[in-house]
Amino acid sequence: MVLNMLVILMVREAGLRSMLAARLALSGIDVVSMEQVDAGRITRLGGTAPVLVADGPATRDHPGGLAALAADPLWHRLIIMDGAGEVTAPHLHHVTAEEPATAIAALLRDGGAVR
Repeated sequence: MVLNMLVILMVREAGLRSMLAARLALSGIDVVSMEQVDAGRITRLGGTAPVLVADGPATRDHPGGLAALAADPLWHRLIIMDGAGEVTAPHLHHVTAEEPATAIAALLRDGGAVR
């Protein structure tokens, strides 16, 4: 796992967001929920490797969409649940909503080697 990892949850569905926050926090990961990306706040929170976990609706609502998020040097890793797969980047991972907490935890634990 990356030292000082900070996971930003940008998930619209409240139940899924709560479940992910709880499961990741129980794994010892610092988790913060945000409606929209706030780079200044993320910087103030600390952590050297911010990871964004977002769902499709939140990604589409972001200015510039997934392409803008993938191009932003702020992110160590992007994990997108049920998002469109037309954007690719080495640090971008797509997971299904079937077992998102398990898939996300594996990506964080294994340094992104799991797809």
